[in-house]
Order: sequence, then structure tokens, then C-alpha cells
Amino acid sequence: MPYEIVTSSLDAKDKSGNIDVRFGPDMKTVIVSRRALLSVASPPRATEFRLLQYVDTFCQIAARRLALTSGNTILITANDVRGWLCAWQSSPAPVPMPAKRHWLHDQTCKSDLSGFAASDEDNAGRLVTPA
Repeated sequence: MPYEIVTSSLDAKDKSGNIDVRFGPDMKTVIVSRRALLSVASPPRATEFRLLQYVDTFCQIAARRLALTSGNTILITANDVRGWLCAWQSSPAPVPMPAKRHWLHDQTCKSDLSGFAASDEDNAGRLVTPA
């Protein structure tokens, strides 16, 4: 479900996060427990930076729990984060994309390949393997 983050903040006393999110026409408050903040990444930290770094993750978890919740507040716990991590880690790997090399890589590698003939390169200066 699409969502829009309105505000996010960390309660310094409780070290818990508070995210106001708009799911369609409905405004919901997502409370991220201290343990959820500690569980989302390593090393464990319950800081405002960690909350902002993973705010989309917490909103995705909240979007999945939205159908199970009738109130305006959704509580994200460490168990929710662990469930999300397990699902994320067990999902199939994306289709591998060819790595795009930096243009300087091709320039510096040319000096190492002085044994190749000039015809072994295409118009962009990349090596072409002979057929």
C-alpha cells in the first residue's frame, strides 16, 4: 500500500520512534519500540539517525500490519523487525545486473593491457574478446 511520511521523531526519554504516516486518506501513527530500533541493524543503536535511516522499513512493516489493526496507532516491535528481516533475507535474489565500471577503471587498465592490438577495442575503448 502506498504511504506518505509526514513526520518522524525520537522520544529521547523512551528511545522509541514516532512516525506519522498517511496511508491513502487515513493518517496513522507508527510507534517504533526501542527494541525494534535496536533490532533493525547492527550494531544495535536506538538513535534518531537509526530511526531516520530505516523509516521506510518501519513504514513497510506498518503497511503490512495495517489490515490487522483497527486503531490509528500501529506498534512496531522487535518481533516485527525480525519477521521482516527473515522475509527479506529469504526472498529470491534479484536478477544480476552487469556492474558498470567507472570510466577511470578503463583508462588505468589500458596501460596494463599493452600487449593487445588496437583492433581488440571497440569504439568506446572497451576490450573486445576475439571470437
